Amino acid sequence: MISVSNPELLEVAKRGEKKIKSKNALKEGRVLGVVYGTGIKENLSVIFPKNSFLRLLEKTGEGTLIKLKVEGEDSLKDVIIQDIQYHTYSEDVLHVDFLAVSLDEEVEVEVPVELVGVSPAVKDLGGILIQNVENLEVKCKAKDIPKAIEVDISILANFEDMIHLSEIKSLTNIEILGSPELVLAMIEEPRTEKEMEELEQTASADVTQVEGVKKEETETAEAKEVEKKD
Repeated sequence: MISVSNPELLEVAKRGEKKIKSKNALKEGRVLGVVYGTGIKENLSVIFPKNSFLRLLEKTGEGTLIKLKVEGEDSLKDVIIQDIQYHTYSEDVLHVDFLAVSLDEEVEVEVPVELVGVSPAVKDLGGILIQNVENLEVKCKAKDIPKAIEVDISILANFEDMIHLSEIKSLTNIEILGSPELVLAMIEEPRTEKEMEELEQTASADVTQVEGVKKEETETAEAKEVEKKD
């Protein structure tokens, strides 16, 4: 759980009326953002160093409570990293939404699932651990948002064993939302050599088909180009 008395801090500057494109900010090593929510009359456009944000994100993760220090303002803002927009290809952070909250305000946010412990089925039987869920939605006061929901996989002792949401220990002042039957993690039996060979053959066939389609498309395009020249 993030410490309310000593949360992570991010310093940002106001963008003012000057319009800045996200790609231009990125070239300068900065990221654009917006702050809205409790106590914010009008959406506040901000800009901040990319590296500072990435370091903070690595510590806290998305959906957790942080302090925002806005340049020129004396008081700090309690905010949640509500949404992050990434570049389609480079996966660089382009824009961040910060939701301003009151510490005693009840919120619903997604927090990551963290698998802990050692599964006997993996260690002793060579089973394959499958994590079905990366994040879970929780409902709690902003000050109680956990950094992650820990799932102990030491109970996974045999093939086909599963951990459902209903098996997660309740957390103080935190309600985990979702179906009790939701499978968080499970164990699959390792594939045989024959199954692996069949998978490789199927993959090779798929690649051959794709290459064939690409070759056909190329030949068609070349033929059309010749027709144009004629």
